[in-house]
Amino acid sequence: MTNVHIVNHTHWDREWYFTSMDALVLSDQLFSDAINELKKNPEASFVLDGQLSILDDYLLLYPERMDDIKSLVTNKQLFIGPWYTQSDAFFTTGEAVLRNAMIGIFESKKYGEYMPIGYLPDTFGFNAQIPVILKEAGFESAIMWRGLHLNKHVHSPYFKWSSLNNQSTVTVLNLPQGYGTGMLLEPTMEFVEGRLDPAIDFIKQYTDGDVLIPSGNDQLAIIHDFSEKIEAINQLGKYDYQVSTYQDFLEYANQQELEVYSGEFREPVLARVHKTIGSVRMDLKKMIFHLEDKLIQRIEPLMVLAEKIGIHLSNRLLMLAWKKLLESQAHDSLAGCVSDSVAEDIHHRLKEADEICDSIENTILKQLADYLALGQSEILVVNTSPNKFKGFKTVTVLSSKPNIRFFEAEAVVIHQEFVASRENILEETPAGNRYITEPGYYILTVELTCELPGLGYKVFVFEESENDRKQFQCIENKLSGNDFTIEFSAGMVNLNYKGVRFKDFLSLVEEGNAGDTYDFSPFKDETEKILRFEHCECKVEENQQKMILQGKMKLPKTIADRKANQHNTSFAYQLILVLKENDQLSGSIIFKNSIMNHRVRLQIKNVQDFLKAEAGLPFGMISRENHSLDNWEEDYSEMPVNVNPFEKIVSGISKDYRLSLFTPDSKEYEYQADKLWITLLATTDSLGKPDLLYRPGRASGDTTKKGHIMMDTPLAQQLDQEVCFTFTLRMDDPSVQEKVLHQWKSQLLKPSISYQKQTLNYFVHRIDNKIQSFDVELSIQRKEHSVLDFGSAEVFVSSLHRSYYDSSAFIIRFENPTSAEVCLPISDLFMGKNVTRVNAVEELLPYSENIDSYGIASFLIK
Repeated sequence: MTNVHIVNHTHWDREWYFTSMDALVLSDQLFSDAINELKKNPEASFVLDGQLSILDDYLLLYPERMDDIKSLVTNKQLFIGPWYTQSDAFFTTGEAVLRNAMIGIFESKKYGEYMPIGYLPDTFGFNAQIPVILKEAGFESAIMWRGLHLNKHVHSPYFKWSSLNNQSTVTVLNLPQGYGTGMLLEPTMEFVEGRLDPAIDFIKQYTDGDVLIPSGNDQLAIIHDFSEKIEAINQLGKYDYQVSTYQDFLEYANQQELEVYSGEFREPVLARVHKTIGSVRMDLKKMIFHLEDKLIQRIEPLMVLAEKIGIHLSNRLLMLAWKKLLESQAHDSLAGCVSDSVAEDIHHRLKEADEICDSIENTILKQLADYLALGQSEILVVNTSPNKFKGFKTVTVLSSKPNIRFFEAEAVVIHQEFVASRENILEETPAGNRYITEPGYYILTVELTCELPGLGYKVFVFEESENDRKQFQCIENKLSGNDFTIEFSAGMVNLNYKGVRFKDFLSLVEEGNAGDTYDFSPFKDETEKILRFEHCECKVEENQQKMILQGKMKLPKTIADRKANQHNTSFAYQLILVLKENDQLSGSIIFKNSIMNHRVRLQIKNVQDFLKAEAGLPFGMISRENHSLDNWEEDYSEMPVNVNPFEKIVSGISKDYRLSLFTPDSKEYEYQADKLWITLLATTDSLGKPDLLYRPGRASGDTTKKGHIMMDTPLAQQLDQEVCFTFTLRMDDPSVQEKVLHQWKSQLLKPSISYQKQTLNYFVHRIDNKIQSFDVELSIQRKEHSVLDFGSAEVFVSSLHRSYYDSSAFIIRFENPTSAEVCLPISDLFMGKNVTRVNAVEELLPYSENIDSYGIASFLIK
């Protein structure tokens, strides 16, 4: 007889159509009830959804229940953690998912042991490198639901999942019918014959052994008298039902011979994965993407630099910023399938996290500048990478004159803003107060060509100049470089690359969106409209050429207008292309959204059909080809459209060309024939809708359940919001090495960090005039200083942050985004330092200097 392992749990959405504060109110009774039930029944156990933040929130209400919780965790009755929140697994960076585990585990330890499983039961699919992330966080297993295609990916719901390198492998328990399979458990024939046994019958099509059944659902309470109910069910059903835990079933599964799968899970077979959800609420997604980059590329390494030179700030500040971001990366929150009230909460959390980051940076740079006694004509420029830097940094300089000249670096003023003088301004002096006329000044944005030491800074000196900026020379509608020529003709942007003409190379396309906050879906019989440009202006500047294109088109404002074919609202847009002397082609698309229920995408047109796309993902790239959509309704719960996610880079590959795009502003692409599209915006008016072309049948979410209502989302229309999308393009031979593309990405990700100590405007930084300087001795040199310099070593650093457990140490994580194993030159990189191999949660690992292909390796440095 088949053994059926039944596990009592709750799935706890922090927020959805309800807010996190609503969920907190629900937890007051439900979590208290769970604790009391577990205390009363020592044999019972309960899984608190694998995320710690909800327990931390509850303890704010009931700090006196800490001892009860610790006791239940110790007795293996209450299973908590390991994540801080239930993360999205496609639109977060690999480092952000690791922080979710790192912070979740760090905070779990105050309660006791955490559940050592990568538990993600409701995430909308999984990127192919999740096994690498899980192993780096110390996990050997995962529990998941969506995205698996049984009999295609694997035959059994219990299997081994390997990363791209086939080195990092974890045991996976899939929940084919979701985490609510055994919900509403009760010892009645109606439940057993109507819900429980049919679910087991379904799973047994794919496995001959034991079966796992989770009993719980969204915001459901613990099941009282669980053991007694299971015993009674055993008298009614046709299987052998037993109270179990996920750990018990994993022990059973690991004794079986399990098949192995390598790749991503994004097929909407057992459940919807919402393949176009990457463009929902793009305003929030973009804030999240930028905040991830700010924390990883700027603030974490800046905190290491500060600590090593003697400027001490609490690592808890950094963790607080991460927590606010991680709360916003929960699977529903980052996806955007939330109410407007929740969207406002997410926006506020991101604002708070961003302010923490800015103020940490402000404090470090101000105190460093004070200690160095910088003058108003000196600029502090920081490199947060341990690799030496050579190239352009963008710095802001306040000057009383319209131009400046640097003594040891080339500088070009690329933007100038004049702030007029003010009269009757109070000046406080030792002799008393007086009123003066404050002189006007210039805010100059300067592109500085410089060299910087690894993880350090350099002070540059400039002088002010009365000379006006060089006047731009207007040229014909063309940008000309070595390999690239960009030409505007007849409303089209054409590219000439090494003598080959790519007609209509770049354009914008628009179409209506009949979908909701889960999915884009087109209107029946509507096709995309190309948004042509009408005006072109080209300029030659000191180190670049610039093309500014303007366009405007009348579009339908509302769904009703679109259905009536009423083009009644002006939609204006701008494309700015910049060609550098080194043939780097970058651009920005700017528009204020004036249209409802529509999608706007950047279209890139090749001269050949694309054969496949290669998309960035954590610590590597994945190759994808388009799949046929013929007769898709036979297997899928939604149309498996060929719209896919990417992390920073996506390449369209044809017979002779590899066309690559880098952007920090979007993570959704599609290709068909000779066209590659990047989503810039998709707006909608509803949380869920039924009967979409891409998703027929019921609405997603709860909107079509009995007694539920449709929910409007006017904020998801992003009306009157300004959209700015930035990108960089390159063209290569299809055989270009992965290493080259990753070097390109790494260089583009490097932030510009600078500081000027000046008296013209104390509010360039929010808290500048409130930061105190302390009488401490910093271990630094005045002109130039480095705390960790790898020189020109060809290594890729994924992250650099302070240790969570040892205040005197820091963690550096290397990545290998190539198909060949790499040996790190550790002794050269960390000469004279104590180096230990650890994982992301700082557990000691056997020492090795090798990184597997598409893998990562963390080291603790003292």
